[in-house]
Amino acid sequence: MRKSTLSLFGSEWFGIAISTLALAQVYILVFGETGSIYMRYVAEAFTVLGISIFVVVFSIWVYRGFAMKDRVFSHWNNLTRLSFTALIPIIGFLGDYQLIYFFGLSPVTAELSLIDYYGNYVLALVLGVLLGHRLYTKVINAGEINYAIVIPPLAIGTSVFLAGPLMAYYGGLEAQTMYFLVLMGLGIFFFLYIFIGSLALAGHVSTKVPNTLPTTMLPVGISSLIIINLFAIAGFGKVDQISLALPTVEFLSVILWGFEVWNFLVVLILIFTNPTVGTLSIWAYGFPLGLFATSTVKIFTFTKFPDLLWIFVAIGIMLNILWVYAWMNTGIFMRRKLREETMERNAVPNQKTLP
Repeated sequence: MRKSTLSLFGSEWFGIAISTLALAQVYILVFGETGSIYMRYVAEAFTVLGISIFVVVFSIWVYRGFAMKDRVFSHWNNLTRLSFTALIPIIGFLGDYQLIYFFGLSPVTAELSLIDYYGNYVLALVLGVLLGHRLYTKVINAGEINYAIVIPPLAIGTSVFLAGPLMAYYGGLEAQTMYFLVLMGLGIFFFLYIFIGSLALAGHVSTKVPNTLPTTMLPVGISSLIIINLFAIAGFGKVDQISLALPTVEFLSVILWGFEVWNFLVVLILIFTNPTVGTLSIWAYGFPLGLFATSTVKIFTFTKFPDLLWIFVAIGIMLNILWVYAWMNTGIFMRRKLREETMERNAVPNQKTLP
């Protein structure tokens, strides 16, 4: 693979994997509501596909670092790529959770999942700290301030997906430790989102860079992730004398979900009025919609408000359409880049023949 082509494979490619896992999550929810074995098979297929895509992209990404040593620090110098690197722990949490959902836990897989949990938690925390450091010290280009910078704070909040089954399996001190980390993660990503999210909003409003417009979908997932965390914490019961009453969770969740609906409608209008073509940022639509779908089903489970199911169906349909649309855009992106590379390669011999 030519270096010019290899240089294209930055951390933004992880968006393909997380969007595919988000689609798998929607089908998991459909299976949970309908009990259809076919939906389970579809969900399993998307989970395996998402993890496989991640393995391929991660391998190319690592190879790129070794093959192009001058680009090793390119992510450090680019806030967007640094932020998308935080998709790695998100994929680790969500992918592992889905594998546990389908195949359960054995002593060996439980140990591996425990290592995965703590490793990705530390990675998410470190990436969040690094982002904060760069925000304070780097001379920032206007195009770098977009909603991609909320991904590192978001990453640590997704640990709740994997914490639930592991806490149920281990119990005792291990469960107490993970419970504490989930609470700590909720605080970190909630308050960081308030500050970093405000910065990202200001950046979008002032610069309006078309290529980063799809990242405006990311705030749709923030409130949903808070809802998921709250329901999970309430479901853990009383741990270390700390508990959260379910009625309080329902009250807060509906409030947060209302804000989520507003975000979703705004971004939905943006999708149709300002379509983005030929950019990988389109994959930013996937994961937030998966979180939105999950929080909607969580609230439906407790409120039994029937219209929520129809909203869930609409979100699921939208996610399926955008997933296909994102693949089409990825194809356009690659064809464009390969065409540019071919033109550059053909231009070199022509220059050599000039007198």
